[in-house]
Amino acid sequence: MARRRHRGRNGSERNETADRDHARALLARLAELLHRMAHPRAAEVEGLLATFDTDPAAAWRQLDANAWWAGAGSLAADSLLEPTALPAADRPAAMREFRALLIDIAELLRARGPTNPGLGSWLLAFRNWEASGV
Repeated sequence: MARRRHRGRNGSERNETADRDHARALLARLAELLHRMAHPRAAEVEGLLATFDTDPAAAWRQLDANAWWAGAGSLAADSLLEPTALPAADRPAAMREFRALLIDIAELLRARGPTNPGLGSWLLAFRNWEASGV
């Protein structure tokens, strides 16, 4: 049976293995950052990382779900909260890293096709904050 690939927004074929590897690398970095920040969702991100090994389709759905991108209570919204578990001097860099990882994840999801309706707004906000040095 031939491997099925997703088409990106520009109609080109996606390499599912490369996409999955990229997502796993981003999630591993995000989980590590969340652990350093003592963020309560670090274990959830690690669980999603493991789901890519057992059920990649479910992992992609979960990564694009409201829990990540739909307003208050989403992981994207958590990037607005200063990580108080870190020393004050380390907090701005951690927040920028958090947002940068979410940008990379959002861009990967968008390249794969239609995404959660909330993702676009967060991506725009993150890019604007990144450009402003916030």
